[in-house]
Amino acid sequence: MQTDQTRRQPRQKRAVEKVSRILDAVETLVSRHGVDALTTTHVAHEAGYAVGTIYQYFGNRTALLIAAHDRMLERLTGQLAGEADRVLADHSDDPIAALVETYIESARSQPGYLSLLKFVSLNKSTGDHEAATDAFAGDLISSIVRAEIPHIDALQMRITRTLVVGLISVLVDVVLLESDEKLRQSYQAELVAHCTFALHRAARQGA
Repeated sequence: MQTDQTRRQPRQKRAVEKVSRILDAVETLVSRHGVDALTTTHVAHEAGYAVGTIYQYFGNRTALLIAAHDRMLERLTGQLAGEADRVLADHSDDPIAALVETYIESARSQPGYLSLLKFVSLNKSTGDHEAATDAFAGDLISSIVRAEIPHIDALQMRITRTLVVGLISVLVDVVLLESDEKLRQSYQAELVAHCTFALHRAARQGA
């Protein structure tokens, strides 16, 4: 998983494995010591490479941390895709609430993810963050919308996908980073309500 600040795009198997090992090291160190303590020297030592190797692939510490976050986000989205199939097959009364709850709990249980998310929320532009959310979760969102509204046309699908991606890219982070449990539950309910409204709006437009 690369960012705009990545210097070299890994294409050969060996390079891809090297980047994966570097990001593994970032995850391990962040889960142990937090983001603030992370240095490229520590990452190089943990991964078993020279510091120069880190800079071959990542322009700076910020790019390294964003790439680690984005890889974890992609992994979480992949896990959610399987859960989405189950929830939709079970015809849950409130599939949006069920999927949001699953994602929130999965994200909170990932060692180091909240620390990386907090860093990214301060160091990644809103547009870049929304684009990453669409890249990793957009197709899943579309499949959920299609399952709930089989007759939806292409235009309404595009509008609904964009709306839900925008909501998720902002409100999910708010939910995950809120330490007060009552506020977290309130924000989560608000996220579910907004996403449900987006689906209802699409259903009405397509009727």
